[in-house]
Amino acid sequence: MSQLRNMEPGTQAPGRLLRLFPAMESLEYRKLFYAAGLSAISLWALITARGWLAGDLTDSGWAVGVVYFAAIGPWMLAPIGGALADRFDRARVVMLSRIGAGILAFALAILAFTGEIALWNLILVTALSGIIRSAEMPAQAALLPNTVKMAALLSAITLASMMQFGSRVIGPVAGPVLAEFGPGWVFLGASILLALSVWQMTRIKVRSTGGIVAGTTSGILRDAATHVREGLAYLGRAPGVRMLIALTALHCMLVMSFDALLVVFAKNVLDGGANEYGYLVMGVGGGALGATVALSMVPAGPIRGRLMLFCGLSSGILMPILGLAGSLPIAILGAALVGATQAMFMALSSVMIQAVVPDAIRGRVMSLYAMFAGGIMALMILANGLASDVVNVRYLLTIPGILFFVALLLWAVGMPRLRSTFMHGELVEESMLARASAAVSAAATVVIDSVAARWAPQQGAVEERLGSGGGGAGGGGGG
Repeated sequence: MSQLRNMEPGTQAPGRLLRLFPAMESLEYRKLFYAAGLSAISLWALITARGWLAGDLTDSGWAVGVVYFAAIGPWMLAPIGGALADRFDRARVVMLSRIGAGILAFALAILAFTGEIALWNLILVTALSGIIRSAEMPAQAALLPNTVKMAALLSAITLASMMQFGSRVIGPVAGPVLAEFGPGWVFLGASILLALSVWQMTRIKVRSTGGIVAGTTSGILRDAATHVREGLAYLGRAPGVRMLIALTALHCMLVMSFDALLVVFAKNVLDGGANEYGYLVMGVGGGALGATVALSMVPAGPIRGRLMLFCGLSSGILMPILGLAGSLPIAILGAALVGATQAMFMALSSVMIQAVVPDAIRGRVMSLYAMFAGGIMALMILANGLASDVVNVRYLLTIPGILFFVALLLWAVGMPRLRSTFMHGELVEESMLARASAAVSAAATVVIDSVAARWAPQQGAVEERLGSGGGGAGGGGGG
């Protein structure tokens, strides 16, 4: 259920640039976009600072892996967030999550300024922040399609991906700040950015909830269990969506789980520090930013599917450029190429899924998407962090990417449904069902309107007769 209220004169923003990005013509989407941007920058500033700080405190890859796992592992709780997103106002869920994340970032700043920060409280606060953000992700993903027209959905999702991935360009400025001024200022800056994001969220007027009625079960936890079953039941009826979620999870596991390794790579291979680590993360973000800007202008059609296949294969086979780099410039180039192809692949998979999932259950399905993809990525990040103390980091960066390249190639050749998706640029069966459902709904609306139009004159005549009869009776009684 959603109600779009961006009907003010400012809804249609003029200018050639906005015509290139049709989603930005929606006033409500622009508000959500700016709020998400502020939150994403704070997130990557926190990720950069916490990851480096863990390595600096212990000089060990396992500690970095544990901190990253504490941040991303709670994504496995995303079904609870999905239940919240489909039961309550999605904008409010996002806003409250960011308030909690801002308070925790400020707590880290206090610990850093007072010299009390240690590995144990860094992991604890990071885990609490991850739990809070696990509610934000499915709520924001479910809210986004309600702020734009369906024709602008690809533009909206790719621009959102641009901000999420491209925030790595700005957020990792935390690396030089960390090296020059210390972690406290990074954490304080992140808390301020989150406060600004919350303020921006308060300006959103669109009301968006799912199909869950408050009070239908005894509590959120039971809701979550029930709605996981409902989401899984939907996936059982939607093999194309199920296939894309499985493919995305494999991509996250083998290609996108190298964040903790960048700390070790910057130290052990490049003989660098926080600056070099920040530059590598910025390289990933810079590539993602450019790619998603270009993707937001890609029209609907088969080109989406072919581009998704190309980016999936490239994101795997390009990993050796990063993993085997012997200098910082080559490593940054490899990071940019990997970031560009990863961002495009993830954005295209997301838009194909959201284009066919009904609004009433979208929060639950996207929470499963986050749980499978993010959860398996978190476990792989933890494994990579633990392995980096005993295995050459170059192998850990290179081999999984090659494995994904081979797996995707074999899967595309051997699975007709996936091959059809790449050829047509959409989930064909699910898209046909969605269009049929929309056509039935539209036809039912026409029939109802027609019946109402025919009944209205008769209803008016009946009411007039009843009114006259009532008046006559009243007159007789008065006489």
